[in-house]
Amino acid sequence: MKSKHYYHFATKGLEDDILFASVEEFIAGMNRIALCLCRLGKGHPVIVVCFCLMDNHVHFILYGLEEDCILFMENYKQATELWLRHHGGENRSGKNWEIGHWLIPDKDRLRTTIAYIHRNPTTAGMAVSPSGYRWSSASLMYTDNDWMLAFGRKIATLSIYERRRILHSKTEPPADWILLPNGLIWSGDYVNTKVMERQFDSVRDYQFVLNKRVEEEVNLEMYAQFVSMPDGEVRSRAETMAGKLFGCRKIQALEVKQRLDLAQVLKKETGAATKQIARIVHLKLAELEPILNPRRG
Repeated sequence: MKSKHYYHFATKGLEDDILFASVEEFIAGMNRIALCLCRLGKGHPVIVVCFCLMDNHVHFILYGLEEDCILFMENYKQATELWLRHHGGENRSGKNWEIGHWLIPDKDRLRTTIAYIHRNPTTAGMAVSPSGYRWSSASLMYTDNDWMLAFGRKIATLSIYERRRILHSKTEPPADWILLPNGLIWSGDYVNTKVMERQFDSVRDYQFVLNKRVEEEVNLEMYAQFVSMPDGEVRSRAETMAGKLFGCRKIQALEVKQRLDLAQVLKKETGAATKQIARIVHLKLAELEPILNPRRG
């Protein structure tokens, strides 16, 4: 008999396009999580433990049978492609996504991956704390959400016309789920926050793991398959490294030798593509290729 497990799913960061270009698109992207779960139903039970939507890629931790979790992600991808074809304008097809997934083998890795996903916006250089980022599950952690019952509106109070107009879907969410004034289905209704919180001993334990530098551990596993970091995240990491190594965070002010050394450290710690690193450290690809990929140089 097959067993259920925790899996980390992520899509490859799109280099020439974005998935979510506005608040409206992020709201629709969040609601698709809920609607895809509803469409899978009891026949393919999947638990959403954790998620984060970034402008050009997404992260999820899912619990269930591997084939059911894959089915959820395929449904989410198809629903996003359909949205972009109808609402995204020209050159926003959302095609050529690559989806990777990795078994989470134990509680330590699960804790680390939750922190990694919630840290994504901050690591990418956004001036926002994990809990302050609207498009992830971080705001649900150790939060009193009782106010939501009074602030939101239960799905049952909407007419069929209202529901379909707001959600852009004929799929019917559970009647007791809450719709916020901006048209967002409250994520606490479809994310299993209890499972997420149970991985930590306390709020202080969660904060401790959240504040650890967990990117290298998770990135190396992911990038062995495909996932690329957005330029903003790599640039932020590069500036931090430059400050530590050379006492100067301004990469363009570094000498060529220092930028070459920085490129090697970036490759080792992030697994980023040579072409992307060349952009970040302001060097020609031809100069970096034989250094970072000597076998191909």
